[in-house]
Amino acid sequence: MSTLEKLEELVYHGFRETRESIVETRQSLKDTERILRESHQETERQSKRTEEKLDRLAKQVAGITDSLGLFAEQSVFPAIDRLLKTRGINIKELYTGLKGRRNGDNVEFDIVGAGPEIAILIEVKLRLKKKDVEDLIAKMPEVFKFFPHLRRPKLYGGAAGMSIEKDVERFAYKRGIFVFGESGDNIRILNDEKFKPRTFAK
Repeated sequence: MSTLEKLEELVYHGFRETRESIVETRQSLKDTERILRESHQETERQSKRTEEKLDRLAKQVAGITDSLGLFAEQSVFPAIDRLLKTRGINIKELYTGLKGRRNGDNVEFDIVGAGPEIAILIEVKLRLKKKDVEDLIAKMPEVFKFFPHLRRPKLYGGAAGMSIEKDVERFAYKRGIFVFGESGDNIRILNDEKFKPRTFAK
């Protein structure tokens, strides 16, 4: 084979390999485009499923909030005055959802009652936990700064729950906090008659 023939063969093979490489590259680009398209479609499907889950979760949270509001307004609130009278505490004013703001800080109490000598602040939870009682105790000393019109010689705290976690009632009892819970179809004070409430008034 002459040198010219060898050169022609090399050129021919070079063109053929280049053409094959171009074909392979085009196929690879098509495959990549297909994968990206499928990935985009899957991402959109997942995004839609996530949005649907978030919508369902939002509705569930709204339902829980509504249930808590109904529990506070229809069960606990109407019973507070009557229940406290059984412990010698007379309430003349009763509020729900009392909110306060001072120097950029916010505070809110579900139920607030006030009588001639005593004010009481009550947190209402669907499931009452130890942390709920701790949070209540932590914000009690600052109450009169937010609500000076509620200032009384004695300030009591209370916590109510549709259900109450184990040992929470005892925990609250030892810290002088009233606990309100369901008994059948009624709300009652779970603290026994020996209970002595702690006053948080300074």
